[in-house]
Amino acid sequence: MIGASAGGLTALFDIVRGLPPEFPAAVFVAMHMSPDNPGVLSNLLGRVAALPTALAEDRQAIERGRIYVARPDHHLLVKRAHVRVTRGPKENGFRPAIDPLFCSAAAAYGPRVIGVVLSGGLNDGTEGLLRITEAGGLALAQDPTEATIPSMPLSAIQNVEVHSVLRAAAIPQVLIELVRQPVVDTCTPGAPEVPDSAEAGLALQHDKPSGVPAPYTCPECNGALWEAPEHGKLLRFRCHVGHGFTAEALLAEQGSKLEGALWGALRALEENAALYRQQAARTRSAGYLALSRQYERSAAEIEEYANTLRPLLHRASVQWTPPVPAAPPPESAEGTED
Repeated sequence: MIGASAGGLTALFDIVRGLPPEFPAAVFVAMHMSPDNPGVLSNLLGRVAALPTALAEDRQAIERGRIYVARPDHHLLVKRAHVRVTRGPKENGFRPAIDPLFCSAAAAYGPRVIGVVLSGGLNDGTEGLLRITEAGGLALAQDPTEATIPSMPLSAIQNVEVHSVLRAAAIPQVLIELVRQPVVDTCTPGAPEVPDSAEAGLALQHDKPSGVPAPYTCPECNGALWEAPEHGKLLRFRCHVGHGFTAEALLAEQGSKLEGALWGALRALEENAALYRQQAARTRSAGYLALSRQYERSAAEIEEYANTLRPLLHRASVQWTPPVPAAPPPESAEGTED
């Protein structure tokens, strides 16, 4: 399982280019992209990969020696012997997202899963790596000093017991060695599958999300959020229809929505002041001087509010950008193994 976001394309190229035609495992790729992306990632990877590479199809059988790529605006999930391609609720503001892919694979294949987190912002993929390692699988992370955007691999290193931290070009050889090692399959064939939140959503009429109600609303649907029980060091939130966020992703989404709301407030104030000015001019020309002065005072008061708000918006992008995790000590960035 490979997850990537901003700055991760070059690393993806390095990895798929290094996998041989006889690679004895299936490879799944989820990369953050816009919903209107034309879906060319599989073609780009296919130009350098020795393995057959294509966009995943819903309920497609899983075969070794193939690369399955998540479709734009769809989650890619792994079930026992097949994949699901769904338009379930976004995770951390993305669809496709990395956590649903990793978590579904951990549930389906346990210790047979290897998760790889590459360059990207915030921390999508960290919870998924936790699930993978808890199920007996292995976690790899790109060396943050090489990553264009180091936040995702840094979060993985700081929150998960990773097997190796590697430069992208070194990851294929490690994967080749790891997939040839024997593992005990702890998953029971034929066991009933549990729907993933990214597959079916969570229905309020069936049950509320686990955890305690939070004093926040979902930035995707404006529904109530629940603070999920802490998993490792991660603080997570989920609404009843299934949108999920780490605390960092929620801060980023709130910042985006807040900036839009404030720009909307500034627009409304300026329009209101302009209308008062227009009314002041009309009443003044009609000889209603007292009423015209009232309109002018109201316009001046509203313009004062707008002038107070405008400087805040000019600083918003600095104030509302979530902080980048601190880099680990230099020795943590070297290749390490259990």
